[in-house]
Amino acid sequence: MASTPASSPLSSRRQRPKPNRQVKPWEWFWLTLWLLLLTGSGVFCGWALMWLTRIPPLPDCDQITPFHSESDLLFCAEAQARTGEPNSLVQSVLLTANWPRTHSKYDEAQDVLKDASEQILVLANRWAQAGKLEAAVDLAEKIPLNTPLRKPAQAVIFEWRQDWEQGRAIEAELKPALAASDWELAKTHLQAFKSLKSDYWRTTRYVFWQQQFLIEQRAWDQLLQARDLANTNQIENLRQAVDLARAIDLRSQVWPAAEKDIDAWSKTVLDVALQRWQVGNRDSAMELARVVPPSPDLLPAAQELLALSHAQVLAQQAEPSGEGLVPRYGQLFGLMAALSAVDRLPTTSPYGTSDLASEASREQLSEQLEDLRRLTFSDRVARLGQRITYQWAMHQAQLVAIDRPRRIQGQTLVAQWQANLQRIADRPILTEARRLARPGTIPALETAIARAAAVEIGRALRVEAQTLIAEWQQEIQVIEDRPILDAAVALAEQDQLSEAIAEANKIAPGRALHSRAQGLVQEWTASIQIAEDKPILDRAKELAYGGSLTAAINLAGQIAPGRALSGEARTAIALWKAERAYIWSIWEAEGRPVPGGGSSATTESE
Repeated sequence: MASTPASSPLSSRRQRPKPNRQVKPWEWFWLTLWLLLLTGSGVFCGWALMWLTRIPPLPDCDQITPFHSESDLLFCAEAQARTGEPNSLVQSVLLTANWPRTHSKYDEAQDVLKDASEQILVLANRWAQAGKLEAAVDLAEKIPLNTPLRKPAQAVIFEWRQDWEQGRAIEAELKPALAASDWELAKTHLQAFKSLKSDYWRTTRYVFWQQQFLIEQRAWDQLLQARDLANTNQIENLRQAVDLARAIDLRSQVWPAAEKDIDAWSKTVLDVALQRWQVGNRDSAMELARVVPPSPDLLPAAQELLALSHAQVLAQQAEPSGEGLVPRYGQLFGLMAALSAVDRLPTTSPYGTSDLASEASREQLSEQLEDLRRLTFSDRVARLGQRITYQWAMHQAQLVAIDRPRRIQGQTLVAQWQANLQRIADRPILTEARRLARPGTIPALETAIARAAAVEIGRALRVEAQTLIAEWQQEIQVIEDRPILDAAVALAEQDQLSEAIAEANKIAPGRALHSRAQGLVQEWTASIQIAEDKPILDRAKELAYGGSLTAAINLAGQIAPGRALSGEARTAIALWKAERAYIWSIWEAEGRPVPGGGSSATTESE
């Protein structure tokens, strides 16, 4: 038996289990401190990395100063140059001017400086061409000294000022020429604007003075015509002269002279008007005084007559007129002015006995004013377009009594508002009818027609309703007759033209598709006739080419008038007859017998 070998002391130690080792407190302290330091250093490194890689904040360009960094200055200069605004462009120039050449970003700054300066010059030139010279000069001078575009800016400013001096000199010579009515000299000065460089003078001011030239010419012509009328010493012509002179444009230089003539002529006209009034010719006196303008220099009697005539004009202008007799504020103010002028006449005035100044006329004017106020306000309320506003306006208009001057105007407005009320009431019916017709089927269209027919005769929307009904009836007819027309077309495509014609003729006259069907019938009928007559015409042409002109003529004549090839056949027959006549004339000249000439012989040309 083999014996178990004895264990060595070394093997015994290896097999003995190790006891658990206790960690001492001071070891725990150092381990914790080491972990805290490791964690803290990681956080610190992460924060440092974020700080190093973060995007720096953009500078506030509104608060930028020369003490900021060059990068901030350049950034703000570029940003402000992009805006294109005058103040921003100037700021951009100032931020990039006078940078030292040794600076690393000098070239970039110069690019921004040039771009902003160019934009300043473009904008300043635009202002100069618009006539804003001082603003343009002030902006262009903002380009600093010792910058690339300073000299060009000064050159442009000098050019602008030169143009302005020349333009003002031309205007200084043109104005007196127009005042003296020297049209040829004025035209010469006017053309001088074209020699200037600035668009402002070559276009804007040229157009202005060209219009002024026309105004002056027209004004002088009117004044000369008025003076010619006044020189006839006839009161009617003098009245027309005053009227014509008062129409002269106030912007013209002629007006001061015209005003003096008007004052002189007006006194004469008023004197005659007063004489006519005194002899009882009141209508003629009022007619004369009507053209005279108001003036504080007139005598009391003349002023009273003038006021009375103007009051009459205002009262006439306040009469109802225009589409629908719609009241206007101008009529209201005119009537108030007329009544005020009549009321201001003194009790001792000789014109107090006139028709307009009579008690009855004043009472009528007062009634008109009261009713016109009522109708004007009612019309404004009715314009709100609501049922209640129309009803209120109609009630107010009905208050104008039958015997009042504005009664007809009030009733006309009532009729209009009633029509609008009918539209409000019936519009939902038509809206519903349109909704019902939307599917486009026969039942839907019939239902829509029945709904639209609910709009009664005499209502404001009756015509519109009947128009819709007619459209929908046509749509129904199209739906009903479309299969017939489609069947006819299908037969025609199969060359069954006679059957197609018979099918298309089933669509009765007056139906929506009748005209379309008849157009197809005509096309197919023509195709049938061409098919029938084409061989005849071709055979006739063969005979004619062979020299048998008479036979060709007789054969082509078988194509009856009105058929598709009738026109072509008639043209060919006429040609062949002319050719045959020419041949016969040659035979006759040669002494040969010709058909109809007594010879019974036949030839090939017959």
